[in-house]
Amino acid sequence: MSKPIKNPFGAVTITESAIKSAAIESALSCYGVVSITNQPLNSKIDEFFKVDPKPGVVVQNKSGSWHVSLYITVAYGLKLTEIISTVQDTVKYNLEKTFDIKFKAVNIYIVGVLER
Repeated sequence: MSKPIKNPFGAVTITESAIKSAAIESALSCYGVVSITNQPLNSKIDEFFKVDPKPGVVVQNKSGSWHVSLYITVAYGLKLTEIISTVQDTVKYNLEKTFDIKFKAVNIYIVGVLER
């Protein structure tokens, strides 16, 4: 799904892949974030049938409000609440500044912790 925006020079279309790309770059720039990780598989049946995991960034437009969910791996030994709040604030600020649209939710899910 894309969002067309009109300006004096014409129309600009913002795609979900552009939002995903900007969200990934913003999250990876935060201290303590090691990588963006695929969503974990839900069941042993998914593992048995080798179902492809869902991507680590999900962008949704629910009735006019934008939601972004990020699945990340963080560094061991750091305060998780600080990492999450920093990533949420940074991603939301950068997305709103870049695309000039409001994001209702930026959800962060920690999938793993890596020792440095």
